[in-house]
Amino acid sequence: MAVAPNQARRDSPISRLLSRFKPNRKTRETKEQPQDYFDPRAPLKPSPLPLVLPEHQHILSQLGWTIVTFPQPTAKPSSITKSAAEPQATLNPGSHPIQTAYEDLFRASAAFFDLPDEEKEKWKTRHGSEEGWSKIPGEKEFITLRTLAYTPDVLKGPAKRYWDLMGSHLDACLGRISSTLDIPDGENEGLRRFVGPCKEMGDHEEQKTATMLRLFRYEGWQEKIVAEPHADLGLLSCVVGDVPGLEVWNGAQHIPIEKDYSTPCATLLGGRQLERLSNFRYPAGGHRVVAYGKSVGKGAAASQVSRKEPAKYRFSIVFVLRAHEDVMVDTDLLKTEITGPWREPIKDVTAGKLYAELRGAHFNINTGMKERNEQRKRIEERKRLGVKTGEGAN
Repeated sequence: MAVAPNQARRDSPISRLLSRFKPNRKTRETKEQPQDYFDPRAPLKPSPLPLVLPEHQHILSQLGWTIVTFPQPTAKPSSITKSAAEPQATLNPGSHPIQTAYEDLFRASAAFFDLPDEEKEKWKTRHGSEEGWSKIPGEKEFITLRTLAYTPDVLKGPAKRYWDLMGSHLDACLGRISSTLDIPDGENEGLRRFVGPCKEMGDHEEQKTATMLRLFRYEGWQEKIVAEPHADLGLLSCVVGDVPGLEVWNGAQHIPIEKDYSTPCATLLGGRQLERLSNFRYPAGGHRVVAYGKSVGKGAAASQVSRKEPAKYRFSIVFVLRAHEDVMVDTDLLKTEITGPWREPIKDVTAGKLYAELRGAHFNINTGMKERNEQRKRIEERKRLGVKTGEGAN
């Protein structure tokens, strides 16, 4: 997948935004990396990420996020006001396949969330917040999809199309990231060996993987934070919103990246698994979600869910690619002059065990406030005892 060369310019609103918010080195200090820290490792090799403009290529390795820019359609984007059962009737000539897929999925998502709560309860959350529908009053409601077996009919077709396209795209991104680290890029080697069956949405329960597709409807009438600052736990995530709301951490502050989308864009985020497997050459991208209230403008990520008044909700699609749980992790196989040696090597453990370790060090932002606070207390106690912990996670 490659973006057309003239789809955006270096003086685009996003590039100007990034130039205004340069990361402040002092704010990035940690006990492991003091202010005067010099990284002796060899620099990353060039290997351009697909659908990322040249001026945005470096951001993922510096801040843990970057911008995915889709080719602009040749026709005016259609409104996603039609029935979810009519996806082909609203295709935009010239749209990228991923754009077409997320517009269909936004439409289907709106139809699902408009159902009465008692209907949505048929798909209530199971496995914590890791699968099914849940509602947190005052913040959001969301449904997490893992296979078609536990997916509402209105979402099945659009979810399958989007998952398979985005899964392939992120698999390709991991290949490019491997190349920057001088790690072999192959389906069964380097970072891509952790993808396996995760890049395709399975039909049956037994095909469930660690990867997930999560659809959100955030409450948006009042100005407030609707998802606390956190970083995702997986390899890579991609976020698409129908109106602005995502804010990314630039090392000094959260910046409203989606407010400056002027062409169809999404946000690519590095996760904590990628951070560990790259030996911290790719940080986990910090972010949060904010409701801007009635003044929120239209985003360029997708056409709008039918709106005759200011946005009451922010619809969002989050695809989280996690390492396939059964794959064995051995950081000796990932060691190069660019990654350098691991201070804490990982060997003879599965990716699933690594994920469980990461999850245990962070509270879950998608649980209710009471449970969230209890998780915070447990983490604070572990921190007091000298156990490594972090902030929120998805």
